[in-house]
Amino acid sequence: MAGEERSDKLLERRRAWLIGLALLCCYGFFFYRGGNWNVESRNAQIVALAEDHTLAIDRYQHWTGDKAYYQGHYYSDKLIGPSLVAVPFYWAGRRLISLFVGDDTLSLMLALRVTNIVTNAIPSALLGALLYLFLAELGLAARLRVWVAFAYGFGTLALPYSTVLFGHQLGAVCAFGAFLLLWRQREAWSNGRAVAAGLLVGLGAISDFTTLLIACFIGLYALIAARGRAGGAGGGRAVGRFALFALFAAVPLSLQLAANWSVFGSPLTFPHVYHVQPSFQARHAAGLLGVHLPQLYPLYQLTVGPWRGLFYGSPVLLMALAGLFLLGRERRAEAVLIGAAWLGVLLMHAGYENWEAGSAYGPRYQIAAIPLLMVAAAAAARSRPFIFKVLATISIFFTVVVTAQSPFVPETLQNPLANALGAFSAGLLVHGNLGSLIGLPGILSLLPLVIVEGAFFYALSGMRSEED
Repeated sequence: MAGEERSDKLLERRRAWLIGLALLCCYGFFFYRGGNWNVESRNAQIVALAEDHTLAIDRYQHWTGDKAYYQGHYYSDKLIGPSLVAVPFYWAGRRLISLFVGDDTLSLMLALRVTNIVTNAIPSALLGALLYLFLAELGLAARLRVWVAFAYGFGTLALPYSTVLFGHQLGAVCAFGAFLLLWRQREAWSNGRAVAAGLLVGLGAISDFTTLLIACFIGLYALIAARGRAGGAGGGRAVGRFALFALFAAVPLSLQLAANWSVFGSPLTFPHVYHVQPSFQARHAAGLLGVHLPQLYPLYQLTVGPWRGLFYGSPVLLMALAGLFLLGRERRAEAVLIGAAWLGVLLMHAGYENWEAGSAYGPRYQIAAIPLLMVAAAAAARSRPFIFKVLATISIFFTVVVTAQSPFVPETLQNPLANALGAFSAGLLVHGNLGSLIGLPGILSLLPLVIVEGAFFYALSGMRSEED
């Protein structure tokens, strides 16, 4: 019996590794060609920190229009979390690459490419593998968990935003990682897990503004976890446990506040206040940092509408709506957390002045909530696996097409998916990919990816256990 249990655990790990590698190969196959203000603003921040040891991006400010100007210096308008994670990898990568590449511009570009893979693609792939392992908690068979992991990694905004460094995916990884740790905490408290969960929540909060909102909900969940599964921990003990979590969550947050203070003279002054574009400043002057009461039209377009609809581009996430109720029968606190976190982000997004979110595909401000939604979707998949697989297949097709064609779309284009499908069918692939680098034209440039992913799927299909 013990031998069979060890064998099953080994099989689970192997499956998780294959899932993670399959996702990473896909994320690494595509690459950013340049020109997006959001990405370039973050790249400028990374390079300035690594090369000039300053937050001022004066030498690189011409790369982007997403920047602030204050007291004679330019600054990125982005939160610093992803850049802090990326800097050591960029610094080491740039110097290693320079040993073999003499052209400074090329070595810079390659170093930023490697940095995106290490700090964005790898964590995203790891999230998919962890999702597979975690869903055993809900009683899903291994094969169905593989479907859920790939539905997330290939069939949602995780795919396009793992190929370019925005910050949303790092926020998603941090939020979901903290959620997994706190889920475990409800069964048996560990100070080590509390420290890790706190650091992840804090890092997520300084990676993406919407993750900051989700972090607040996760903080409430940490309070519940501190009391234990049956509320057995006493008041003083629960407060002490939560204080440990909160203390380490404050560490990354303090870095962002210190950066604001050093640049703008106040910890609560963010770069948006001094944005170089007057129209952008005006947007953020309305309401709270540009957020007011949600509006009906954006709410429609951010859910089922063709412009930026979450469910329009990834219909598999519709399963989460039913799944929240199914999950609530067994894990009420977790179902409430997931529903509240997503609704909170959605309503904030629908009340944001710039809800269209610039030249980028889909409702990117909801990205950090998508892994949580997949947990709810998995609860529904257990009851209706065929429907889940159909919706997952459609979602994967849509998302791969969009990523291959281009995740950067004009803000005014009101049906990006239809446009991507048309361009894809004509062989017009704008986003960079490794197939095109070796001379394969149009859709044929995806052939190496299809072969590699097919090998992973074949290997996974050959792994069987008792539960299968």
